[in-house]
Amino acid sequence: MSTNSDKPELLKICTNCNYSFPSEPFASDFAICLNDPEFEPYLDDLLENQNFSRCQELVNQKRFDWEQEACPDFDPAEGIAEDVPLSPELSSAIEKLARDGDLTAETFQQAVLEDMVDKIDWANVPVEDYVEKLNNAKTPEAREKAVRSLGGLVCHENRAAFYALYGYLKDLPPPTTVEQTHFRVEILREISHTQKFRLKLAHLLVKDLFRTPSNNTTRGWYTAVFRFFEKSPADIAEKALSRMLDSPQFSYRIKKRVKDILSLVNDESQLFW
Repeated sequence: MSTNSDKPELLKICTNCNYSFPSEPFASDFAICLNDPEFEPYLDDLLENQNFSRCQELVNQKRFDWEQEACPDFDPAEGIAEDVPLSPELSSAIEKLARDGDLTAETFQQAVLEDMVDKIDWANVPVEDYVEKLNNAKTPEAREKAVRSLGGLVCHENRAAFYALYGYLKDLPPPTTVEQTHFRVEILREISHTQKFRLKLAHLLVKDLFRTPSNNTTRGWYTAVFRFFEKSPADIAEKALSRMLDSPQFSYRIKKRVKDILSLVNDESQLFW
């Protein structure tokens, strides 16, 4: 009877590590390390859809040769099924691959990685590194990259990531260029992924409109904010937007848009009763 001690030890190179993943869809001559925290916001895209579009620049920077010597975090790909009890979900996935005739070393490794990702507590992933990158970004591209990273965690209802973007948006001065307006819209897109924080965000957005003049430069920002409210529950829209109707600061056109939004969300809410 053979034992684990009879088996040769795996070479400690990246190709034998569970964290290694092809740097291009489905297969590649190079790999990336999914244990790298910079890839955390993109793991769902990579593992579920083989979608590299949101992190292609990062992949190009981080990719390495499969035969590279492994780091201290080396997690051997072989022996997992023997040394670590498989979760019911992972066992089912492996059994399905076997039934379909698709079980290979690569598909087994991917199934293990997907199971690992499913067990990550995304809501409590630390965000300090992403916040530091956002605050210290020197270029628009670096700022947008940091915003997208935090937005990926907001998708998983990470409260710290939400408040990091919330505070950053709150402290931005009113936009004076089209580029600044576009950046604000990008933040709003990333911060509004989930309904969990919508009421808190709604009040911030209206407060921001009170200090942001309506003109050709800021038109895109007003449009993005109003679209946010068109997709919000009626009670949230009413609580936040009603103040604008009572203010002489806003034009007839803007107030009419607000009334149209309130009418729309109220009509939609009636459909569920």
